[in-house]
Amino acid sequence: MAQGTGSEQAAGAPRGGRYDAIVVGAGHNGLISAGYLAKAGKRVLVLERREVIGGATVTEEPWPGYRLSTCSYVCNLLLPEVVHDLELARHGYHVRPFDPQHFVPFPDGRYFMSFLDGRKTREQIAKFSAQDVAAYDAYWAMWDRIIARMRPLLMGPAPTWREIERAFAGPDGAADWRRLTETSIADLLDEFFESEQIKAPLCTGGVVGVNAGPRTLGTAYIKYHHLIGSLDGHQGAWGYVRGGMGSIAHALAGFAHERGVEIITGAEVAEVEVQEGVARGVRLHDGRRFGADVILSNADPHRTYLGMVGDRHLPTELVDGIKRLRVKGSVVKVLLGLGELPDFTAMPGTTVGPQHTGGIVINPSVDYLERAWDDCREGRPSARPFMDAYIQSATEEGLTPPGKHTLSLFVQYAPYDLAVGTWDERRDEIGANIVATFAEYAPNLPEAIEHMQVLGPPDIEATIGITGGNIFHGEILPDQMFGNRPVPGFADYRTPVDNLYLCGSGAWPGGAVFGAPGRNCAREVLADLGAELEDFAAG
Repeated sequence: MAQGTGSEQAAGAPRGGRYDAIVVGAGHNGLISAGYLAKAGKRVLVLERREVIGGATVTEEPWPGYRLSTCSYVCNLLLPEVVHDLELARHGYHVRPFDPQHFVPFPDGRYFMSFLDGRKTREQIAKFSAQDVAAYDAYWAMWDRIIARMRPLLMGPAPTWREIERAFAGPDGAADWRRLTETSIADLLDEFFESEQIKAPLCTGGVVGVNAGPRTLGTAYIKYHHLIGSLDGHQGAWGYVRGGMGSIAHALAGFAHERGVEIITGAEVAEVEVQEGVARGVRLHDGRRFGADVILSNADPHRTYLGMVGDRHLPTELVDGIKRLRVKGSVVKVLLGLGELPDFTAMPGTTVGPQHTGGIVINPSVDYLERAWDDCREGRPSARPFMDAYIQSATEEGLTPPGKHTLSLFVQYAPYDLAVGTWDERRDEIGANIVATFAEYAPNLPEAIEHMQVLGPPDIEATIGITGGNIFHGEILPDQMFGNRPVPGFADYRTPVDNLYLCGSGAWPGGAVFGAPGRNCAREVLADLGAELEDFAAG
């Protein structure tokens, strides 16, 4: 059962006639594009293949009384411009940064915590290294500098080399660019820190969602991508959205409905109808057809170009480029309903404590994470996986029956293509190993589990509709970013088919609950239509 307001179902009967714009997919980027187009006075139709809006940004009820964020799970990156322009707070969006940010238990019974208060974080670092306390400020000064250089480049089509050179001019510019695009997260952390206990949690952000290990060149860029956002003035902080991540989609839909957007669920697009090189409308799998002046696809590049458009309408270099994209995921999402909270050896207790209220990182060292990646490279699920764990019910009522809790595990790695067996054959085994690994730090977990769901990459692909189950619509390592996203020569949201645009995470500047592709694409569409762009002044 899915979270829903009912508004998208009520909009299921279209008024008929042509639309100014059709948006394919009611994920967050599609809804953001629809909101901006409607705000500019355009008549917009959104078509969603599932019966619930949100795509991967969704809250669902897998078991009676338990509401969990199925895929995306915490918030940091959502552009403040989107929150402001589309009036999300008025439509129910509320995010609260958690504190502590992270609890990291170690096998020897010690632990590390990071806080919103830098002083408290430094006290934690001092438990492991006095030298690393001083290094922490220099480390963040570097990221603050890189984020300031990059932020303007995120607010439009992929930057040109001249724009990149201007952004990275001046003191430390060449070093910042090298660190951002050519360095592994492990090597970057070695520049600053000596303690494995400090490097261990910091390195995980360099591999989240990608097929790469901490020593893979370019993973410093992945770390940067996960530091872009800020909450309450805290750069890189993460938080919970009240009601789960689906609340973002429903806030976006609330604004869109106010502006006359029609949203139809259970409406899977089979084909973008192209006549003489121009997109004229779409045909659904059930035979319905809708026409529009422009069409925006929030589907991933594979589904858009190779599925809904088709090779015959596209240049060979684009088709070949799309086929080369690395899109197979390696993330497992495990959703649990618990009878009691995890009881950690490093910080015991089953009543709510600081160990339960933020992110819980299971990754004791950089080597541990690299070994987990080594398994994946050989087609094996990680024997000892890394995981980010979150217990939103520890800080929010109404997500579970009384006395119960949720536990969301974001786990790496388990490859899309297993060297031995199939996902249907091994899903339970893979889930059991994940639970057993977590239980090395919280031994009561297996007995506390009352409900469990395991979603591997093929399950994410089948449920959400993302090719390969890749949470970013394709790897976001540097060689698939900037002007290469999704394919060189096609990085400005426009496609070779006139009046067809790409507004999803497969476009620059990439995936996660970010909103930049949807906002930027809407800006380009409106510019092409000759509309006023005052709503985009901040960009």
